[in-house]
Amino acid sequence: MKNRKGALIGGVIAATGLLLSACGASTTSAAAANHTSSSTTHKGPYKIGLSNTFIANEWRVEMENLLKTGASQPPFNHEVQLHIFNSGNTVSDQISTIQNMISAGYNAILLDATSPTALNGVIAEAHRHGIVVVAFDNTVTSPYAYNVNVKQGPMGSIGAKWLVEQLHGHGNIIMNRGIAGSPVDIGRYNGAMSVFKKYPGIHILDQIYGQWDDSTTQSAFETALAAYPNVNGVWSEGASTGVINAFLHAHRKFVPTMGGTSNQFMEDLLQYKKDGLTGISVGNSPGMSAVAMKVAVEALEGKHPPKFTTIPVNVATDTQVKKGVNAFPNLPPSLEVNWQVPGFKFTAQEALHG
Repeated sequence: MKNRKGALIGGVIAATGLLLSACGASTTSAAAANHTSSSTTHKGPYKIGLSNTFIANEWRVEMENLLKTGASQPPFNHEVQLHIFNSGNTVSDQISTIQNMISAGYNAILLDATSPTALNGVIAEAHRHGIVVVAFDNTVTSPYAYNVNVKQGPMGSIGAKWLVEQLHGHGNIIMNRGIAGSPVDIGRYNGAMSVFKKYPGIHILDQIYGQWDDSTTQSAFETALAAYPNVNGVWSEGASTGVINAFLHAHRKFVPTMGGTSNQFMEDLLQYKKDGLTGISVGNSPGMSAVAMKVAVEALEGKHPPKFTTIPVNVATDTQVKKGVNAFPNLPPSLEVNWQVPGFKFTAQEALHG
C-alpha cells in the first residue's frame, strides 16, 4: 500500500475573536411575545452576532467563511451588520458571550451550541430583550429559539446501514465520534445505534472521540488499530483523513469506511480504490450558517419562519465520487466540498476565504 505523499494543508484561515465589525448599530426593539416569532417587526439594518465555540476544524472555519459570504450577498448586504465571536468550547464561555451580545443590543444571535439544554436560560433572557435566537449545527431545545440543521439521526443511520450491508450483518467495527456531549455527536451516534442494535453480528470494538479533527482522530485511531488486529469496518462522523492515514501508517488493509465530506476523503476514495478502499461520504453543509442568518432576518421582519428548518444531507458512495464534481485535486485537501445550501450560491474560493 502506498504511503500518502506530502503533508495535508492545514487551516486556511486564522480565526479571530471578532472577524467582522460594523459602523453603527441598530437598537433592539420591544420585547417579543411569548413564542419564537417576535410580534414586533424590526427595521434593519440588523445587528446579528454569531457565537461559535469551536474553531479547531475546517468545517467551523468554512462555516464562518460562508456566513460572511452570505451576509455580503444581496439583499443581506444592506440588511445585516455581522459580528462573529469565537469563545472557548464550554457552556460557561458561550453563556458569557451571549450575555455580552444581549448587553450590546444585538437584534439576533446565531448559535453553534455547546449543549442542547444548558443555554436555555440565557436564550430565554435574550427573548425577554426581544432578541431573535437561531441555533444551527448543534441545536437547542429552547422554545424561544429557531433551529436550522440536517436531521442528525439520519446522518448517523445512513452510514450505519451502508456499513451493515457491506459487512453482510457481521463484523467488528470502530466508531469515530465527534465532541463528547455535543448535540451533533449524540444525534448521529443514536442514529447509528438504532441500526447496529438490530444486528447482533455487528460488534463495536471501540469508540473514540476524534473531535472532528484529523490529527486527533489519527492518533486515537492508530492506538485503536494497535489494540484490535481484526477490524472489519469503520463508522466515522468526520475527520476521515485521520482514519485513512491511520490505516496507511499501520500498514493495515483498508476496510469499508464511512466518512465525512472533506476533499481529501473524496480523493482517497478515488486514489485507494485499487487498494480495496470502499466508502460512503455523509456530510452536512457548513453553509447552514447562512441559512440560519436568513431565518433570523425573516423573523426580524415578522415573516414567521418555521421553528425548524431542515437542509439536505449530502451523501456519496465511492462509486459516485468524480473529479471536478465532488473531488477537487487542485483545492486544499481539508476543504469541505458540500458547501452549497438552498437559497445561496457559493464558490470554492468563498468557502476557503469568505
